[in-house]
Amino acid sequence: MTHEHWSNYWQSGMQTSLPQDFKHNYDGEIAKFWHENIESLPDGARILDLCTGNGAVALLIAGIAEQLNKQLIITAVDISQINIDFIRKNNPSSQTEMIRFISGQSAETIDQCIKQPQDLVVSQFGIEYSDLNLTAAALANIIKPQGRLIFIAHSVDSAVFKYMSNEELIYQWLQRVGLLPLFHRFVTDDIDEEGLVRDINKIIAENQPEASFQGQPLFISWLQLIGQIRQSSVAQIKSQKEAIIYFVNQHHAARKRQQDMLHVVKKISDDKWLQPILDYGFESIESKELNYKNQHHIGTAYSFLKN
Repeated sequence: MTHEHWSNYWQSGMQTSLPQDFKHNYDGEIAKFWHENIESLPDGARILDLCTGNGAVALLIAGIAEQLNKQLIITAVDISQINIDFIRKNNPSSQTEMIRFISGQSAETIDQCIKQPQDLVVSQFGIEYSDLNLTAAALANIIKPQGRLIFIAHSVDSAVFKYMSNEELIYQWLQRVGLLPLFHRFVTDDIDEEGLVRDINKIIAENQPEASFQGQPLFISWLQLIGQIRQSSVAQIKSQKEAIIYFVNQHHAARKRQQDMLHVVKKISDDKWLQPILDYGFESIESKELNYKNQHHIGTAYSFLKN
């Protein structure tokens, strides 16, 4: 399994995995949750942020440490390519210098990379993507006795999954009517500009989108691209080809990330999906639902103690 579609996302300059709600970093209930779990740590505690993305939670923890005047040893790892330049440019140096970032490291083999026993391992919208049987075994090797594993995971009824499910219906329609294959042919030079316009017009004339697609950001972005192409000359389309290729490739990567997320729905729909953590000597301490500004369900927080 490759992870270029996630590296693509982080390299594009995103700090969080939910940019619609959290453009800079997680705030509100999520920030409060992490503050509550960091304030009891002693000076010198070691913290591992697993599946860190672009370091959002690690940066939150570093900021909390600053507020509490604590010295913490923070490591942040992700299997994709972390955009460290972006992180350093957009966050205080006092926080970024507190964190050691490691790219290309899977959760399942984290014990091969982290040798120092950890007081706390955290994760947010990440650990559920891994093979939890392997990840739990690796974490059991690196978390201290009486250390903690705390993470926020997606929930089946969270707003993000409803949003992604709606977007997948749009992608399926674009595939079914032939627009996605057509643009792929254009990107790979299997069809020229005249053929692109001709086939777009034919597809539009023969197909009507679902009424529920109207107003959806994903659908609007495709309508805008298609409308622009239909109104452009061959010469103009040629000059725009690089931008069209970028658009198509970005959406291809976005759909792969979306399919990863929808696959996670199936995993966490199983009531026993957390059983591997218990099997490797962790005791469940707490689980609770988190909401964003009391508007929509954003995920479930879990706390475990290593026996």
